[in-house]
Amino acid sequence: MPVMPNLNTRIVDLRYGGGMSLVRGNHPRLSGMWPQYSGLDTGLRKNIVISDVITHDAGVENRKRRGEGRQPGKQEPGADLRGVRQYAQPLSEPAERGVVLFAHDQRRGSVGGQRGLPSRRPVVGRFSERALLAGSLERLCPACTASFKDEDFDAALVGLEVDVLNGGLPHGSVSPAVGIPLSKVGVQIVGFGKRNTAAVELRSEDTDDHAKQPDERRGTWHYGLIEHNALDSGSTFLITTSSAAKRGIDFSMTRYADSAIRLNSDGSRTGISFNEYKGGEIYAEGEALVMRTGALGLSLLTPNGRELFWIGRFGSVRWNGISVPFLVAPLLVILGWLIVSHLRMVRELKELRLHLRTPT
Repeated sequence: MPVMPNLNTRIVDLRYGGGMSLVRGNHPRLSGMWPQYSGLDTGLRKNIVISDVITHDAGVENRKRRGEGRQPGKQEPGADLRGVRQYAQPLSEPAERGVVLFAHDQRRGSVGGQRGLPSRRPVVGRFSERALLAGSLERLCPACTASFKDEDFDAALVGLEVDVLNGGLPHGSVSPAVGIPLSKVGVQIVGFGKRNTAAVELRSEDTDDHAKQPDERRGTWHYGLIEHNALDSGSTFLITTSSAAKRGIDFSMTRYADSAIRLNSDGSRTGISFNEYKGGEIYAEGEALVMRTGALGLSLLTPNGRELFWIGRFGSVRWNGISVPFLVAPLLVILGWLIVSHLRMVRELKELRLHLRTPT
């Protein structure tokens, strides 16, 4: 190239593949390096690719379109960068749906995509939905907009809505033209490369401030995950298909004030089951707790794994490894002997009294 590309250079590159690459700065993509393929054998198709170079002194704008946004400069490792800079590529503010929204029955969407070099917490994509106070938009409000005080302001917010418009067959049906069941998924998260940490993580504005108590944090969530009248009567709320894992649900780091798990149980098959009921179940009937043993019985063990109590499928009982009927049999024999001896003694005493009363 006649000049070394810099942050003020925009290049339209049509050399590679069947798409167009828009590059700002001296990006490796100009040399034919495509970072999205790094370490992967996955094939990707592209149409328009937008690339940027972010340096420590890259310019940002504030709300007044001036370069006064906070700059991190040369930060030490581990420095707190919360709220330092926001970067979007591309930044979309769709006018047809209205970023400045005055209609109460309308939805809007904004998209900001991000990609960064390794850092404390790089973000690949960001979706933001923001509610602005009425006073900040007062001069823009149409005449028909209802007026209210800022302290009364409120707005419904959805950070990301994914609409699945299924015009095909319902789940579980198989088209004869296809021959296999096809899934309909709202959000699919696929991991690549080495082991990842979490598919979904909930955070608040000051999640990393460990000095704060739960009720002191900003932007916390009231529900972590909620299903709102979206399941049919034959559905399953949560399911895993992995053949092996370490834990199902781990609440060991949280102390709950009102039950770690709550169930609305009333009768068999409304509580907790094991091995498709072959291992038994626990449920409630009104205010009574019921435990149904498994097909082969119920076993109660000591902390070291020794059997303390066992109930068999037909009601046989074993205590401390000894069959209760076998243990009771000698006691019954002794009890029977005592009863017979007592009856014999009573009879002999009766005969003796009768003999004493008879005159010689």
